[in-house]
Amino acid sequence: MTAGDLDTTFGTSGTTTVNFGQTSIANALAIQSNDKLVLAGRVGPVATGDWGIARLKKDGALDPSFGSSGLVTINFTTEEDVARAVAIDSSGNIVVGGFVGSEPAGAIAFARLTSSGALDTTFGSGGTVTYRIDPTLGNAVRALVIDSSGNILGAGIAGANPGLIRITSTGALDTTFAGGAGKESVAIGASGHLFALALLSSGKFVVAGFDATGTTTQDDFLVAQFTSTGSLDSTFGTSGSGFTDTDFNSLNDLSFAVGLQSTGKIVLGGDTDSTDAFGISGDAKAGWTRYSTSGALDTTFGTSGKTQINPTLVGDGVRGIVIDSSDRVVSAGFIGEATDLASFADPVAGSFGVYRLTSSGAADTSFGAAGVGWVRTTFANGGDGGRAVGLQSSGKIVVVGGATTGTPSQLNFAAARYLS
Repeated sequence: MTAGDLDTTFGTSGTTTVNFGQTSIANALAIQSNDKLVLAGRVGPVATGDWGIARLKKDGALDPSFGSSGLVTINFTTEEDVARAVAIDSSGNIVVGGFVGSEPAGAIAFARLTSSGALDTTFGSGGTVTYRIDPTLGNAVRALVIDSSGNILGAGIAGANPGLIRITSTGALDTTFAGGAGKESVAIGASGHLFALALLSSGKFVVAGFDATGTTTQDDFLVAQFTSTGSLDSTFGTSGSGFTDTDFNSLNDLSFAVGLQSTGKIVLGGDTDSTDAFGISGDAKAGWTRYSTSGALDTTFGTSGKTQINPTLVGDGVRGIVIDSSDRVVSAGFIGEATDLASFADPVAGSFGVYRLTSSGAADTSFGAAGVGWVRTTFANGGDGGRAVGLQSSGKIVVVGGATTGTPSQLNFAAARYLS
């Protein structure tokens, strides 16, 4: 068996899907200390969907001790409600974040579930909280982390700007953050968008996304660092700005994932060389960059700080990153999406894509039977796409997202496990 092969002891020959009875897709993954897998995403049509959370046993079977036969749905509004992030706190509770009431005009929301899948009534109001940063435009959490004090930090959007929010373990706004407000809209660059978040041991945190640099028609990878209280960190980035933008080839480059290596260096991943600003068209390639702890592009990584992998002549990209014990960059996303994936749109025609780079940014030739550093998994020849990746205690690689299966075909939560 080769690293990158499907692990046939997981699910059915290495893959599994979860059917909520209607269209669904997993956007996020958290792995419990017992290697159970918690998937969070959307259940139902885009315009009227609800939050969906599923828990799988270590081997990929639905966990009947969680929710209703392994499934939980949370209905906030009659409009679009989507879970985009999930984490496990120190008590084993499950914290989920996202948005409710549509991304263009909705609110940030968090929910906390007990380990059995019930809403935790000690959190917020009956287990959920909602907040607005921008009073009229859309607000959303796209990534979250839980710090050593149990505070929940979220990053995403607040109207036209990036949004940050920190709440306490009870769901109240953290008055030690953002000048006492607990939430803020922060302008980063010309038009920054945030999709990923990582917490540093110092209490500072880094965010990743993309920025329209000098024009609204070209986006570049964006990495920014904030102090523990929510201010852009003047010790980081270009000329003390707190952020760094990176262009690949004068086309649109969209970062959706971030990982921290043991040295503290910061790795971003996403879609590169799209011919439009939303990542919809062109021969988009999976791409990565690495930065020093001060935010400078690390030219010892890949080729002058950048790596691209291009399995097909249509859309290939990255949605999640995890760093393994050898500092290799393990990434999940999609391969061969005919129309690419604008942001986190539902997959149409592609496959799960799993990529592994060496610690220095080269395609890992020990990964995948073809020795190219990537593998492609198709479930049933419909639209499949990976959204998040994690490592179980064995080092095995778990990717979650959506897969179109069944008769009639339907997009479902999906997971696959790979040998490491």
